Amino acid sequence: MTRTMHLTVVSVVMTCMLHAADDRKEEFVRAVVGGAGYMPWQERGTSPEEMPFRREMEKRKDRMLAERASVRHPVLLTEAELSQAKRNIESAAWAKDWLARHRRIADHIVAQPDGYIDAMIPELTPWLCYGMTCPNCVGKKSQEAMGRRVMGWRHTNPDVLRCRACGQEYPDAGFPETAKLTCPRSGQELTFYLNEAERAHPEDRSGKHAWHWVGRPTHVSFAGMIRYQKVTFMTSAVRSLALVHRFTDDPRYAEKAVAILKRLAHCYRNWLYHDYWDTVADCDPLYAAWHDRALPLVWKRHLCTDAYKKDTVDRAAMLQSFWGAGRVHPSCDVTGKLVGLSLAYDLVHDACDGSGRPLWTPETRAKVERDLFMEWLMGGEPFLGGAGKATNVNNKSGRVYKPMAYVAKCLGITQWADTALSGFEALATQSLTYDGFSHESAAYTFSGASYFGNMLGLAEALHGFRWPEGYTGRTGVVDLYRDCARFRLLMRAQIDCLRPDGLFPPLSDTPIGFRPSATYLEIGMKRLPEYYAGALGSFYPRSTPSEYAVLHLDTEPSREPPPAGQELALPEIYFPAWMTGVMRHGTGSDAAMLTLHASPPGGHRHSDSLSLFYMSGGGVALGDHGYIGDTPMNSWFKHTFSHNLVVVDGQKQRHRKPPRIPRLHLMATSPRVSVIEASSEVYEQCSEYRRLIALIKGPGAGTFVVDVFRVSGGNRHAFRVFSERAASDAKDGALVFEKVVLPPEPPLPEIGASLRREDIFGLRDVRSTEDVPATWQATWKQAGAAYRLWMLADIDEVAASNGPGQETRRQVGRRVRYVDAIRKGENLASTFVAIHEPSRADGEMIIQAAERLVVPEQAGPRAVALRVASKWGAIWILVAFDNEIEIDGIRFQGEFGVFCERSESSYWLMGAAARTLERAGSGYADLPAIWRGKATENTSSIIRADTPRPTPWPEQLAGCSSTIRLHDGTHHTGFPVDATTSDTITVTRFPLPEVSEFELPAVRYISVEKTR
Repeated sequence: MTRTMHLTVVSVVMTCMLHAADDRKEEFVRAVVGGAGYMPWQERGTSPEEMPFRREMEKRKDRMLAERASVRHPVLLTEAELSQAKRNIESAAWAKDWLARHRRIADHIVAQPDGYIDAMIPELTPWLCYGMTCPNCVGKKSQEAMGRRVMGWRHTNPDVLRCRACGQEYPDAGFPETAKLTCPRSGQELTFYLNEAERAHPEDRSGKHAWHWVGRPTHVSFAGMIRYQKVTFMTSAVRSLALVHRFTDDPRYAEKAVAILKRLAHCYRNWLYHDYWDTVADCDPLYAAWHDRALPLVWKRHLCTDAYKKDTVDRAAMLQSFWGAGRVHPSCDVTGKLVGLSLAYDLVHDACDGSGRPLWTPETRAKVERDLFMEWLMGGEPFLGGAGKATNVNNKSGRVYKPMAYVAKCLGITQWADTALSGFEALATQSLTYDGFSHESAAYTFSGASYFGNMLGLAEALHGFRWPEGYTGRTGVVDLYRDCARFRLLMRAQIDCLRPDGLFPPLSDTPIGFRPSATYLEIGMKRLPEYYAGALGSFYPRSTPSEYAVLHLDTEPSREPPPAGQELALPEIYFPAWMTGVMRHGTGSDAAMLTLHASPPGGHRHSDSLSLFYMSGGGVALGDHGYIGDTPMNSWFKHTFSHNLVVVDGQKQRHRKPPRIPRLHLMATSPRVSVIEASSEVYEQCSEYRRLIALIKGPGAGTFVVDVFRVSGGNRHAFRVFSERAASDAKDGALVFEKVVLPPEPPLPEIGASLRREDIFGLRDVRSTEDVPATWQATWKQAGAAYRLWMLADIDEVAASNGPGQETRRQVGRRVRYVDAIRKGENLASTFVAIHEPSRADGEMIIQAAERLVVPEQAGPRAVALRVASKWGAIWILVAFDNEIEIDGIRFQGEFGVFCERSESSYWLMGAAARTLERAGSGYADLPAIWRGKATENTSSIIRADTPRPTPWPEQLAGCSSTIRLHDGTHHTGFPVDATTSDTITVTRFPLPEVSEFELPAVRYISVEKTR
C-alpha cells in the first residue's frame, strides 16, 4: 500500500469515527431531553475517574482531621458570650422575644412525628428557584422568571407553593410536571413543568420556546423548589434548636438538632451538582465540582438540546461554573449556610440525651464532620483556586472564605483558617479600592452576600483567634478591625455614602430599597464606634435589637431617634477611587443629597458617567432606576438612555472597551453652596464631556442645583432629565411646561407585566417642538411634591416622552416621564445651563425667576453667569471666567463663584479656584486661586511641595472643605485636605498614592450679617 493510499484509508476511518461520534451524541441528546436514562452503549457503575479522585479526597479529610488543633466547645460563641446572652434574656424583653422566636421554630420541630426530618430533608436533589415563573398569571400579574420571590412558602404547610401575585397554589393538576430529567447513575429523577409554547411544539426541544432567565432557557420545577425550601428551612431550624437547647438545657432540642445534622450529612453527600442554567452532572458531585468543564457527555443532563451544542461525546461541560452551581442551590452552593450549621454543631457538640448519654458516637460525629462540613467546603475549593489556595477575589469568593473561617474555628482546622484569612487579605488588597469601595456598585460592595457581608462575617469569625504556637507564617491574635486599613475604610464608607433615609443611592447595580442591615450597624457600634455612633437611631429608630445584640452586646444599643438638631451628620465627600461626589444639606428625613457619578469602568456598573441622582424635601427629584436582580428590565437600567445626562448622537456611552476615562476637576464645600466638576471620555466623537454641579443651600434643608454641562463633538446633543415625581403610580401626576408649547400628552401606557422589548426598553409617545424660547421650564407635579427644570440655554428642540420606570419586582409596568433639550448640527459645541428645583417638604418652590446673563467675550470662551431671584435672596452664579470681568455688578475671575445678597445688610459668598469675587466693595480681589506644584516626597497622608504655598492662603473654615487634585496612577482624582503649611499639604481619610503633581484650589467663604 502506498503512502497516499494509507493516508486515504486513515482519513476515511477517522471521518467514519467522527460521524459515529456525532450520531451517538445526537442519539444521546435526543433521548435525554425526552426523559431517557441509560443509553444502551453507556457504561454502568462508578467510573475509573471518580474512584481515585474520591479516595484522594477522603485521604485529605483524614489528614486534615488528624492535624487539627484541639478545640474546647463551644468556640464560636464563648461561655462568656453565652453567659452575657443569658443575662440579656433575663433582663430585656427584646432578648426574651428573640429566644421566643427561636423557640417557636424549635417547638414546631420537636412536636413533629417520626419521619418528619426525612420528609423535610429528602434524598432527591433540591432544585433552583432563579427562573421561577407562575404559569397561571405570567404576563398578567407577574413577570417571567421572577424567581423565588414570586412564590410564597410556609414551614407549617411545607408541601405547597403559593403565587404571591395571583394566589395560585402548586403543585396543581392543571400545571403538571410532565418533563423528566433522568439521572440513572445516581438513581435520581427530576420533574419539570413545560409551558404552553413548549407543549405546542413538542418536536422543538432546543429551548427556544421555554421561559428564559438571563437569556437562557429555564424550566420550572414546583416539586424541586419545595424541596429547596424545605432544606433551607431545616438548615435554619437546626440553629434554632441548638440555641434553644443551650439556653434551656432541654435535651429534646439537642436530640432533634443532632438528628437534622446527621440527615443533612447523609443527603448532602449524594445531592447532584447542578448549575443555575438547568444543567445536572449525573456523577459523584464532588468530582463534578472539581471537573465541571471536562465531564463525559453521558454524565451531563439537560432538558434542552441547545445546551449540548459545544460538547463532544468525550468531553462535556456544565453551562456555569461554581459561581452559579452547587448541590443545595446553584450559587456557590450557598456555602454560607455552613455558618449557621457550624454554630449549631458547636453548641450541641457535647450534648447528651435525657439520661445523660452522649448524643454523638465517634461514627456519627465523623460522618457529619466529613460528609457535611468538609464535603461542602471542598466543593468550593476549586472556585478559590484549589486546595489551600486563596486566589479568587470576585464578589462571590467571600461566600466560601467566610464559612471556611467558621468551620475552621469550629473543627480546629488551622489550615482552613489560614486560607480564609488569606482570602480576606486578597479581597482587601485586590477587590477593595483605596477609598473603601469595590470595583463594582454600592450594592455589590456592601451586600451581605458580597464583599462587605462576607468580609465582616469572616472578621467576626476569626476575631480573637490565636494562632497555635509554632504555626508557620502566622502568629498572635486576629483583629482585622485593627490590622486591615482597607477594611476599616469599607466599614466607614458604608455609612458615609448613605441617603438621608438610610438607603444606598441607587447608582449602578444597586436596588432602590437596598440598605445596610441593623446587625451591621450594631457590629459597627461595637467594633468601630467612632464611625457608627448614632447610626442605629438615625436609620433604624426604635427598632428591635438583633440577634447580634443578644449574643454579643452587654448593653442595649440605643435606637432612640436623635433629638432635633442633633441628627446624624453625614459628610459631603468625594470618593477618589469610586470617583463619585456626594453633596448634602440638612439633617433628618428631609435632608438633601446630590451625587455626580463619574465612576471608572467596573463590574455591575452602568453606562452612566456624569449622571445625577438628587433627593431633597424627603423625596427623589432626579432618580436612577437602580437594579432588579437578573431581569430583562436591566437592559434599560444599565443603558445611557435611561439616566440624567447628555446623550450624544443617540448612542450609548462607552464603558469598558475602550474604557471610559473620568476626571475630577474641582470639588469644594461650604455651608451655603458645594460644587463639583468632572469630565469623562465616553464618546469617541467628543473632545469634551464635562459637567459642573453646584448645590445651593437655603434655610433648613432647602436646596436647588445649578447645572452646567459642556459637550463638544457629535451632531446631536440631548440633555436628558427624568424625575421620580409624576410617575405613573403617583397621585395626580402630570408634566407641565411654561414658555414652551408641546402637543398634548397621551395617557401613559399600561404595559402590565409585559416583558416585550418595546415595553421595557426605550422611550415612547415622543412629542416635540422646535419653537423653543431662550428660557423655559418643565415641572413634574404630583400630590404634595414637584420638581421643576429651568432651562437657560439655546435649544433647537424640546421633546417629552415616557419610559420604563419599574424599580422593584412589585412595580410592574411603572412608567416615568422624560424631557430632552436637544441641540442639532455638525460638530456641535453645546453648553447646557439648567437649574434643578425640587419643592420643599411643605410643597413650597423657592425660585421666583432665573436668567442667564450675557457674558462679555473677554471673560473667556467657557464663561457662564446666572442670576437667580429666590426667596433666599438674589443669587449670582459665575463659572469659568478666564479673565476678570464685571457683570451685573459682580467682579469675578476664576473657576467658580457664588454671591448671594439676602438684603441690603447681609450677604454671603463662596469662591473655589477664584482670584476675585466681589460686589459693591464686599468680597475679595486679587488673591491666589490655585496652588500648583510637584511633590518632592509624600507619605500616605502628607505631600511636600516644590513650590511654596501662595500667600495669603485661606484658612479652612468650619463647614468648608477643599479637595486636592492629582493623578492616582490611573485617573485624575481628588483627596480631601485636612491642613496646609508653607510647603506641605495633609490629606485626611484616604491614603495617598505616589504623587508627582498636584493642584489645590483655594476655597473662600464669607458670610456677613450686618446690623444697623
